[in-house]
Amino acid sequence: MAISKVLFPIVRAFQLLALIPTWGMLAWFVHQYDRDNQPIPAEILVLFIASLVGTAWALVSFFQFHHSIGISILVFVMDMIILGGLIAGVVLLRGVRNQDCESLSVPISITWGDNNWSWDNGNGWDVSIKRRCMMLKSAWALGIVSAALFFISALLALFIYRRNERVVVREKGYVVDDRRRLRRGGWF
Repeated sequence: MAISKVLFPIVRAFQLLALIPTWGMLAWFVHQYDRDNQPIPAEILVLFIASLVGTAWALVSFFQFHHSIGISILVFVMDMIILGGLIAGVVLLRGVRNQDCESLSVPISITWGDNNWSWDNGNGWDVSIKRRCMMLKSAWALGIVSAALFFISALLALFIYRRNERVVVREKGYVVDDRRRLRRGGWF
C-alpha cells in the first residue's frame, strides 16, 4: 500500500506535465479556427476537451488525495472516464501519425572510383518544418502518454482502495478484518 501512495502523486505530476502542453497546443488551433470563424474539427476538439478536463481533475485530485484516501474509488472512476476521452481524442487524431512534418535537404556527393553519386537540390543545406503538423503530432503523442498515465493512476487508486477496504466482523470479543488477522479487544 505504501508504494501506491508514494507513486500516485508522482504519476499525477507527470500527468500534469504531459497534459498542460497538450491542451496548450490544441488551444492555439481552437483559437485559430475561432478567429477565422470556422468550425473546429472534432479530432482537435475532443482531445482538447479531454486534456483540459483531465488537467483540472489531476490538479484537484493531486492536492486532495492525501487528505482522504477514502475517495480513491472516485479517483479510479474519474480516471477511467478521462482515459476514455483521451483514447477517443487520440483515435480521432490518428491521421496525423503518417504525415511528414519536416523535410531535410542535405547536399551529398559520394565518389567511389570512377563513379560519382550526388544528391543536391541546388539549395544546399535546407530544413523545413511545418508548424501546424508538428504541433498536432506532438499533441497526439502527448495524448497517448497522458492516456497511459491515467491508466496507471487509475490502477494505483484501485490498489489503494482495495488495500484500505476493511470488513470488520465482531464475534466473541475478537475482530476479524479483511487481512484475516484476529485481534482481541475493543472497537479499533
